[in-house]
Amino acid sequence: MIARELISWYRKNKRELPFRLNKDPYSVWVSEIMAQQTRIETMLPYYSRWMKQFPDIKTCAEADENDILKAWEGLGYYRRAKMLWAGAKLVVADYGGIFPSIYDDIIKIPGIGDYTAAAISSIAFDQPVAAVDGNVLRVVSRLMMSERDVSKDVTKKYVAQILEEWMAGSDPSDFTQGLMELGALVCKVPTPECEKCPISKYCLSFANNNQSSFPVKSASKKPVQESYIVHIVIEKGYLLVSKDWSDGLMEGYLRLPQVDADSQHFDIIEALSIHKHVFSHKIWSLSVVKSSIRKGVELSSFWKWIPLEEVDKQPWISAHRKILQRYLKKSDFTSL
Repeated sequence: MIARELISWYRKNKRELPFRLNKDPYSVWVSEIMAQQTRIETMLPYYSRWMKQFPDIKTCAEADENDILKAWEGLGYYRRAKMLWAGAKLVVADYGGIFPSIYDDIIKIPGIGDYTAAAISSIAFDQPVAAVDGNVLRVVSRLMMSERDVSKDVTKKYVAQILEEWMAGSDPSDFTQGLMELGALVCKVPTPECEKCPISKYCLSFANNNQSSFPVKSASKKPVQESYIVHIVIEKGYLLVSKDWSDGLMEGYLRLPQVDADSQHFDIIEALSIHKHVFSHKIWSLSVVKSSIRKGVELSSFWKWIPLEEVDKQPWISAHRKILQRYLKKSDFTSL
């Protein structure tokens, strides 16, 4: 009963999104990876550009890494781009560029976990496999007034079992997307719009007027605060950049030299500003300075010079791209 009413609502109310134009597994794959930790409205321009630049698995697999990273620049969680690229290479090598249709094969692709494999299986291949993301967990938790901690894997497995019972005999693709859409448009955080919900009559939290109490989730850790100095060094039309990824963040993306204290490598000419950049697990406080290389010192092996005209062509970590956009647009930037 839930499946029939949910699917009927979805077919009438679904958003017209580009990755819903067909059931191409590559389109579903790209959209699901981009949508992780990212709002649909934010990822749509990236999705459109990506699909134009890399319209199929083979094109993606054969692309240059720099082009892959540049296409993802600004979307965040940059490891997703490299794993998507690696996954495309595997599909070409092992499956001749044809995306596999079996869940057990799909989940072996780099960067694809339980949720994404289930989403592709159900949406693209109409297999009755439950895809459990944050939206789905919230909907089911409220429906069942579940006290289970949604941050735990055991809860996700339990919810998947429930959903596969509910979706039995229905259209798996529309059921999966309908549940996701319900969570995104109606059963929202913090206040659901229950008057618009097609299955509110089955919802225990709605009946008890305690929707805000669900889902139950253990408290997350506070992000770590970190402070750094970011040096803008330009000499003779060249910008000093860094390929130091020892912090494990955004490997492959350029950054400006960033140090945790005043460095013996630089003479600071001028303090420019302080920028804050927020990650999911840490917050950077960045003191941006205009600097020159101190005479007689040897540069770090992580650092190199690139021509200023190449700056816009390179993939940058978001925090430093914003700094460059601010300061390299000045008419006198060559004198920095």
